[in-house]
Amino acid sequence: MPQPAPETLLEEGHATSGLGQRIGFFLGLAIAGTMAWLGAPDGLNPKAWLALCLLALMIVWWVSEAIPVAATALLPLCILPMMGVLKPVEAAAPYADPIIFLFIGGFMIAAAIEQSGLHRRIAIHVLLLVGSSPAAIVGGFMLATTLLSMWISNTATALMMTPIALAVCQAAAPEGPHRRSLMAACVLGVAYCASIGGVGTPIGTPTNLIGARWLEANGVGLSFPQWMAIGGAIIAIMVPLTWFVLTRIAYRLPKHLGDDTARAVIAAEARALGPISRKEGRVLVIFLLVALAWIFREPLSKLPGLSGLTDMVIAVLGAVALFIVPAGDKTNPGKGLLDWDVAERIPWGIAILFGGGLSIAAALEQTGLSSYIGAQLTGLGALPVLLVVLILVGATVFLSELASNVATLTAMLPVLTAMVAGSGGDPLMIGASATFAASFGFMLPIATAANAIAYATGAPQQREMLRVGFFLNLCGIATIALAVGLIGPLIRN
Repeated sequence: MPQPAPETLLEEGHATSGLGQRIGFFLGLAIAGTMAWLGAPDGLNPKAWLALCLLALMIVWWVSEAIPVAATALLPLCILPMMGVLKPVEAAAPYADPIIFLFIGGFMIAAAIEQSGLHRRIAIHVLLLVGSSPAAIVGGFMLATTLLSMWISNTATALMMTPIALAVCQAAAPEGPHRRSLMAACVLGVAYCASIGGVGTPIGTPTNLIGARWLEANGVGLSFPQWMAIGGAIIAIMVPLTWFVLTRIAYRLPKHLGDDTARAVIAAEARALGPISRKEGRVLVIFLLVALAWIFREPLSKLPGLSGLTDMVIAVLGAVALFIVPAGDKTNPGKGLLDWDVAERIPWGIAILFGGGLSIAAALEQTGLSSYIGAQLTGLGALPVLLVVLILVGATVFLSELASNVATLTAMLPVLTAMVAGSGGDPLMIGASATFAASFGFMLPIATAANAIAYATGAPQQREMLRVGFFLNLCGIATIALAVGLIGPLIRN
């Protein structure tokens, strides 16, 4: 199966053509330079305007990938101190924010799961449970993808599940339109559920961590269970709805289509795995302990000696344990479940991207830009809260079709702050809505790496993705607004 180049997958984003990159490079410079030449509007701190010029440059470069996104995220480190907006230590501090180490620890755990092969075993056994009729095949892959992407990178989940889906579909149906329909429904189901499942936990996708950090900064700290209450509701609505759209509307699959053969392929994959290895078992134990600690962190932190327990501490402890616990390799008894050769291949660039986004956000906050924008948005206070949320979610969803989910939410952070200040809206409603919406780009192959992987198989056609994705975008907008609007007030009480 043809796959996008690895460097386009690390941020769960998109790849831009060489011409688009060159245009974006000079366009970003032109926009930032023009803004600087025009000067700050009346009533705005000149330093805030300079920070906004830098943000405009970074947004254009992030969207166009004029240079690597992590390299763009380094600009606040040098530009903000040079312009006198922040001191060097103030510009650098966000790059060491605890949420970045939560991300690093989570990705190390995910790397160990993938290296051990545990992720493949989980997926195949889920498929054995759901059956092998065409609709069940699609549903099984969607369910397995959703469960995995709650804990593992959306991109890694899609890369792991898509080849298995293609193999099962090829075995289940003879050459012809039925096979293509089944393959298209399967790979799109995998791609969409990789994004949907990612919203289920705070570590499911990098945007969740960015959103969680913004919520904390605005006085709303969501615990692991609270986050899962909202994300789980979104998953509970969107996954069945997506399955129905793919199997009953977009692709009308027959009730029976070589299902015995398909089940035989899945069973053969399960037999080939053999019994669970020591390494898989030990990784599974650590993973479960970390997951349970995240879920029950609040009561655990009340125990003696654990008052400083945070999600970041749990993640890093789990990652360190992977280097300490032996893998059970008889030829190399001292080898741990995770080694640094594997750990250093996690997307470190995302950590830098986090830092850059947090640094520019800190500059905009400290220079008073958020307050200024908030004053310009006081008119939003007259609108119903649900309408404000719908407008915000809709804008974020369709923006994420053109930019990576991380870049989309990072660019939205100052707007969110201004909306809270200007409309007096609930930070939970506004922040959580935008965070979930940034992951819901279903229309275009460039929207997410998972979409690109599905499109690269050749099974779904561009017009099919546009049609199905547009409808699912609308469904996602309504679902997010509903889940956050109904569950948000309950978990705060």
